Order: sequence, then structure tokens, then C-alpha cells
Amino acid sequence: MSTQAERTAATTERLLDATLAALIDAGYRGASTPEICRRAGVSRGAQLHHFRTKQELVAAAVEHLFTKRVADLERRIGACPTVIDLADAASFLWSVYTGDTYYAWLELVVASRTDAELRALVAAVDARLVARAERLCHAVLLPHVDDAREIAATTRLVLAIFDGLGTHQILLRDDEAARAVLRVAARAGLFDSAGISRSRASAARST
Repeated sequence: MSTQAERTAATTERLLDATLAALIDAGYRGASTPEICRRAGVSRGAQLHHFRTKQELVAAAVEHLFTKRVADLERRIGACPTVIDLADAASFLWSVYTGDTYYAWLELVVASRTDAELRALVAAVDARLVARAERLCHAVLLPHVDDAREIAATTRLVLAIFDGLGTHQILLRDDEAARAVLRVAARAGLFDSAGISRSRASAARST
């Protein structure tokens, strides 16, 4: 027989998963609390017991989403061999960016443009995600760089490429076109620590 704590955790998990599913299927505006309750199989009263408002529910779902997104990323990076093939790592990243997790996240980002409370929440989650991405970028692409600003800028560049491709994919639905862009970036050395070092050296000579 399950304990009260286990039942509470299970209900919370169903609500959070239902919130993410509603975001993916219906968008932020369409993800109403009655629809979320229907998907979760819980009563409106049970939802109000756990989360008093939609904002509170979405806030918890954002944290849930953040955990899933980072787990996806770290699982794919961790699946690489000891000597990381950075082109393959980029391919792993692309699979994250074409999954449901990214599109649910994108719904929250777009909705936050006109919702100050949501924007503050999403910005905080983004900051935590980027901080972890910077640590990965430092370890994999810039192991000999100590300049925090350069690590941050390189991380933002890589994320911006994937954000742009992932968003454009909504319209194009052309996976091969996106992968062609990633291959060009890989040939240019963007996903190669040696390539980045050459670019830094070239920039230094030009100054």
C-alpha cells in the first residue's frame, strides 16, 4: 500500500507531465488548468491542493522541464566515447532540439514575452541551463581557456545556432537541411576545440 507521500508525489508527477503535454499540443494559452487536470486524471480540487494557480503549476513544470532537458543533454554527451567526436556530440544536441522537451520550452519562452512573472521564472531557469552548458563547453571545447567571458560567449554562440535551427525546423520540417548546416559548422571548426583555437589565434594576429 502506498504512503500519503508517495500518492502526493505521484499526483504531482502526473500534473507536471500533463502540463508539459498540454504545452506541446495546445501551446501556453491553450494549456488551461481544466485541460491539464483532464490529461492528468485528477480533480480540479486535487490540482488546487497542489498548485493554487496556473502560474504556480507552470512554474513547477518549468523546473520539471529544465531537469528533463538537462538530463537529455548530459545523457547524450555521456554516451560519447572517451575521445569525444564533437560532430557526433552536435548530432546528439540536435536530437534534443527536435524533441518535445525543446518545443515545450519554446512555448514558455514565447509566452514570457508578454508575461513579466513568467518571464522572470523562465529567465532564471535559462540562467541555470546556460551555466551547466558553459561548464560542458569549457570541458569539451575550451579546456585551456580561463576567460569566463569567452567561455560564456562561445556557449551562447553554440546555443544560438541550435535555438535558431530548432525554431526554423517548425516551419521547414527539413531535418537534412538542418544537419547540413551542422556539418558546415563542424567543418569550420565550431565543434572542434582545435578549430576554435585556430580562430582565436587568427583573431589575435589581426589585432
